[in-house]
Amino acid sequence: MYMVPAIFFSVCAVWLISRLYGEKLERMDIYNKIPLTLFLAYILVVLQTAFLSREPGSRKGMSLVLFETWGRSFHMHALFIENIIMFVPFGILTPILFTQLRSGWRCVLIGFLCSCCIEIVQHITQRGYMQLDDVVTNTLGTLIGWSVYKAGIRLRIKSIHK
Repeated sequence: MYMVPAIFFSVCAVWLISRLYGEKLERMDIYNKIPLTLFLAYILVVLQTAFLSREPGSRKGMSLVLFETWGRSFHMHALFIENIIMFVPFGILTPILFTQLRSGWRCVLIGFLCSCCIEIVQHITQRGYMQLDDVVTNTLGTLIGWSVYKAGIRLRIKSIHK
């Protein structure tokens, strides 16, 4: 539901940034603008999901119990898996955009730190429960995304050498 407006705003943002920063971004070809646009759209969707879809003060609490959110119902399992899936794009797009994050441990560390920041801000604003499970599942999602990125690079290298 949030993806279409997020992509629209991201395309506008990339266009505006390329106009403001001139030649350097103007020379950026479409293959570099697409990941940037997708990354901005992804960030907007995460912000909407984690913060803007909830009222301030609506969720108070903290859980430092590992795998507590797995629960016993299908719905709880789905939310647990959703937290993994939410950070897969982060693990794919960050190494594409930032050469310093092409190392697996760096990419996963940044995903971990971003997840920690989200949880802390949710706790402060009371727009979400601060949960250890969320940090673990988001970090796992980053690792899965980075693995997909790395597999794609390997496949690309193999196809070039054939």
